[in-house]
Amino acid sequence: MSNHVAVDVGSNGGTIWVGRRDGDQLDVTEVHRFDNGPVERDGRYVWDTAQILDDIASGLVAAERECGHLDTVAVETTGLDFTFFADDQPIRDPYFYRDPSVTSTLDDILAKVDKRDIFARTGINHWNVPNSLWQYHYQTQASPSVVDAADTFVMLPQIFTHAMGGTVNPDKSIASTSQMFDIESETWATDLLDELGLRADVLPELKEPGTAVGTLDDSFAPALDSRPDILLTTTHDTACAVAATPFGADDRTFLCTGSWFIVGIELEEPRVTDDAFAVEASNEYGAEGTTRFLKDVTGFNLLEYARETWEREGKPYEYDAIINAMADTEPFGPLLDPDDDLFAAGALEGNIIDKIERYCRRTDQRVPSGVGEITRCLLESLAAKTAYALSQLQSAAGVESEQLNVVGGGVRNEPFLRMMAGATGLPVVAGPIEATSIGNLLVQMNATDEIADIAEGRRLIRETMALDEYAPRHRDEWKAAVERMASLVD
Repeated sequence: MSNHVAVDVGSNGGTIWVGRRDGDQLDVTEVHRFDNGPVERDGRYVWDTAQILDDIASGLVAAERECGHLDTVAVETTGLDFTFFADDQPIRDPYFYRDPSVTSTLDDILAKVDKRDIFARTGINHWNVPNSLWQYHYQTQASPSVVDAADTFVMLPQIFTHAMGGTVNPDKSIASTSQMFDIESETWATDLLDELGLRADVLPELKEPGTAVGTLDDSFAPALDSRPDILLTTTHDTACAVAATPFGADDRTFLCTGSWFIVGIELEEPRVTDDAFAVEASNEYGAEGTTRFLKDVTGFNLLEYARETWEREGKPYEYDAIINAMADTEPFGPLLDPDDDLFAAGALEGNIIDKIERYCRRTDQRVPSGVGEITRCLLESLAAKTAYALSQLQSAAGVESEQLNVVGGGVRNEPFLRMMAGATGLPVVAGPIEATSIGNLLVQMNATDEIADIAEGRRLIRETMALDEYAPRHRDEWKAAVERMASLVD
């Protein structure tokens, strides 16, 4: 049995897992976990790449110690972020996508190319978070000397794999998040960059998921005996999570939960229709050339900021405590749009509790008070907004879903899963929690011929791992809540 290592670098932390196939069993083991988050340097929020690389090295040593010889390793991360290289080295740490400065360039972009045209070319239609195109445009204006000195544009996962001994070539899944990827030709959208005055000559060649891009360098994690092959998984974390989503026979509807929620439908081809544009749907490249037709919703970020505030104030903040506090409150209270500018623009700064109060007053709703009411408000809002987003996607894609598969950290939150079943009116199948890392492992196993395809990997998940199911309840009340959310959004 080969040992494959999945390195998952998220915006709030990272994990390292080892996976192997043992007959009809999928054996996965978490071997290391580390904290992560943006750091402020020179007035900007950036990724602390040096610290993350140290954590990856420690995790690989832990993996070998626990599981033996390591055969392959692959890194996946959040999308959007990148840096520039000169002489095969990074010029500076990559900006973190939540840095407020990078949103300032959007109006300049849209003055040159309109949203509909950008969507038609790239399939990307998110306008609530600054993707690579915005950041590239901003850095070209704010730091022209850095851009002029660059010889390569390097996306976040490849920053790490390059330091480990791999090439800088991204796979198509991470490139597709950038709004710089041509969704039809599956190459860089160089014509779009030319129109915006952005250098296209620094863009590295794109590769397919599963491609080998190097071998772990002897200088990386020198205590390690193994020197595994470095593979490209689907190096965007959502692509990995959906690869490990154990869909039913014909249904492909998913919700990936974490700091962000990604709700969508796996399709065979992208949708860049007027209907898709109208509901702000996006198309991202997935495992085996599939398309994730999706929308982003600000996820557990807001609850995490609230928990940080409660911890500072000496109030209950652990999950069990806040869920217990919520149980003593009345359901179907005030709702907030988690993607409202009040929350999205300054999520790294300011008091989230004050912002919730301001939002409710602005929308003529009762202000929730106390840990329990605020927790309920945030979770019910997330369920209602996600259900509304899913209904828009179903309409634009012409798809009627039979169930909703939920993966990621939200699988631990039973009250939230019951809310999602009620809000969508669909049975919810929950699990696996660590879908991102497992999907990373499945792509590696597919590349090394240990599974025939992703469908076989999904079958192994269904047969190996415990999945929970939740039936819809309180449909009338939830239907009214989703309609209230629609009125807040529209």
